[in-house]
Amino acid sequence: MLRFVLVLVLLAAALAYYAEQVGLAVGYPPFIPMLYWKYSGEHKYDLRVTGVNAAVKVRVDGQLNDGLLEVSIAQNGRQVGQSRRYKGRFTDTALFYVNPGMYTVRFKLQDAKGYARLDWVSTRFEY
Repeated sequence: MLRFVLVLVLLAAALAYYAEQVGLAVGYPPFIPMLYWKYSGEHKYDLRVTGVNAAVKVRVDGQLNDGLLEVSIAQNGRQVGQSRRYKGRFTDTALFYVNPGMYTVRFKLQDAKGYARLDWVSTRFEY
């Protein structure tokens, strides 16, 4: 039993060392909140938008003790609309009005330490 506890402590120490040196992100958006520990990186998700008056709705909710989260929408590599930046404690729903087509939802993080729940959906308003 003591050996098992010692192995678990050793694994936890190795994981903490790795997170401090390289950074760590755990989770699977939009279903599981993302946990970040000194993480710098980018998540990209493709999204098809249809409808007459279409929009991309992005909901972010979380708390970053350190670092920054940036949310933007791109089509064919070009940014659409103004990107949004979040730090500290945040809860926001960003609505980007777009034309029908394929878009990329981009979440960019810089030295993030904390958690965030990320959710995105395309909406369509047909009259």
